[in-house]
Amino acid sequence: MDKLERLIFRGVHLDKNDTDRSGTEGSADKKRLKKGASSKKEDTNKQFYLIYGVLLVIVFFITYILLQRPGEPLRVVARFAATFGYLSIFLAILSSEYMARMKKISGLPFLKAHHNLARIGILLILIHPLSLAIGGSGFGIFLPDFYPISRFLMFGGKTAIYLFLLAAGIALYRKRYRNWKKIHYLSYLAFLLVSAHALLIGSDFETEIMRILAFVMAVTVTGIFIHKRSGTKTKPRKNKSS
Repeated sequence: MDKLERLIFRGVHLDKNDTDRSGTEGSADKKRLKKGASSKKEDTNKQFYLIYGVLLVIVFFITYILLQRPGEPLRVVARFAATFGYLSIFLAILSSEYMARMKKISGLPFLKAHHNLARIGILLILIHPLSLAIGGSGFGIFLPDFYPISRFLMFGGKTAIYLFLLAAGIALYRKRYRNWKKIHYLSYLAFLLVSAHALLIGSDFETEIMRILAFVMAVTVTGIFIHKRSGTKTKPRKNKSS
């Protein structure tokens, strides 16, 4: 009987040790997970500060460039609207390439961040010709030029406005149209037309650094478009029977 009691006591003691050990291991796993989450959060914060820091530097630099050429108030408004509208549209397109990261960086759902940037960009791009029209250029400035090709590229911003509006409009009603993305891709063409307009006759894009900035943004947008289109073509189709 004593022997049996000793065996039972021993078994209970072993079970208790196993329970304590598993509890310790579980606690250690939780600590590791918490540490990993904390490390990821720190990495995200670093990315946040880096990206927003770079953007602030670009904004301050562009503002400095624009202020080097003061003029009539409406012309200054037109220049600021054009340059920052151009930058906002670029960021909207760039955000579409990095959906998950955009959510982490901005703290907003991707679509909300993307749409906010696009709205700001389109609004500023509309203010640009409107300011020039009120300032004396006349409302004929809104009429696109298609021929010759050199003039079409020089004043590509006119055509770009309508392409941006069409791309934004189709995005609003995307649930109604299955192939809405094909029309939405016109925003990439519009951005390249704005880039050509800026490089050919943009008064604030005469300096080497601003020309390089516009060229880099145009190449980046072209790369994003190619990547998206190639991704769409290689994406496997779902089997209807499955």
